[in-house]
Amino acid sequence: MRLFARFVSAGYLFYLALLAPLIVHQARAVANWWTPFAILAVFVPPLVMGIVSFVRRTLWVRRAAAVTALSFLVAAVAWPLAWNGTLLQEEWWIARIPGLAGLAAAITWRQKWTVIQLGAAVLTVQLINHYGREPNYKGPLIPDLAFAMGFSLLYVAAALMAMRTGRILDQTQASAYTAAASAAATKARTVQRSRFNALLHDWVMSTLLAAARQPHNDDVRRQAQLTLAKLDELGESDDATYDTATLLSHLRTAVGAVDHGVPVETHVATNGADTARYPTEAVQVIGEAVAEAVRNSVLHAGNDAQPRVTVTVGAYRIHAVVADTGRGFDLDAVAPHRLGLAASILGRIRQLPGGTVSVQTRPGAGTTIRMAWADQP
Repeated sequence: MRLFARFVSAGYLFYLALLAPLIVHQARAVANWWTPFAILAVFVPPLVMGIVSFVRRTLWVRRAAAVTALSFLVAAVAWPLAWNGTLLQEEWWIARIPGLAGLAAAITWRQKWTVIQLGAAVLTVQLINHYGREPNYKGPLIPDLAFAMGFSLLYVAAALMAMRTGRILDQTQASAYTAAASAAATKARTVQRSRFNALLHDWVMSTLLAAARQPHNDDVRRQAQLTLAKLDELGESDDATYDTATLLSHLRTAVGAVDHGVPVETHVATNGADTARYPTEAVQVIGEAVAEAVRNSVLHAGNDAQPRVTVTVGAYRIHAVVADTGRGFDLDAVAPHRLGLAASILGRIRQLPGGTVSVQTRPGAGTTIRMAWADQP
């Protein structure tokens, strides 16, 4: 959308330079107010559209494109009010660019309304050409109208197809991100089941076997008490939980699995973090995202990037920062198919209830990724 908006905006600039002498020459055939009004209405909105295409939110691009398409019609419809009856030999300048307005409409509107806008624009300017030119220099209205519509529709239809393809790509990309985040949640549940299976094997079954051999032994009773305590701990909620020490150990392990040389600095708040419990899904998702961030840093930030990880744990909150002093990158220039950042980090954390994530980077200034989870009331 942004690239196409810039293309259409550049087309308007080109035609403004090309038509400038003709605009000045034809100003004698209309009231003094119409030519400045038409220039502002026809050429300013697309220039604004090109400028706002560099803004992150595409909403402004769509709004500017809609104004571009509509303001062209307003300028054309206002022509009869300003025409002083002077007939010209050459084609009116506004009749040469209805297709550009149609291209602007294709950026923001669906096929039906784009074709309606193009048809209205072509019909209006061809009527201007038909009634505003000398009889010997104008052609039949219907053939001229059909040719202008067919010629403009060729490019507008291509633009509509390009925008439709872009929307399909966006939807496919969003589905891929959702699937990646869902896979992370599934993996967390798999870890939970593995923990439960390990508890059954390591404690329940061993306790039962020991009881079968020595039913009245004090060691068996102590082992049974420990097993019951662990079962009670697991049953406190539907999900398995981590204490603070296990959480930090898990995050260190996740980082070490990628690169043992990356330092991990940990901080534990004093406001109840020592007794808090953290859900497995949150710990696993944060751990996977931290590991992916470290992996990206090691692979792409450069040999002198010096990645580091800082983890701060509070009562029912986890905050992890992965930062490096590497080459950085342009966040807007990351290709849509690169799922490492978009899906494995951003999408994964954003799908986590209570999860937040942000990325700060620019070329040559390193990269800092902040990931956090907080228990939602």
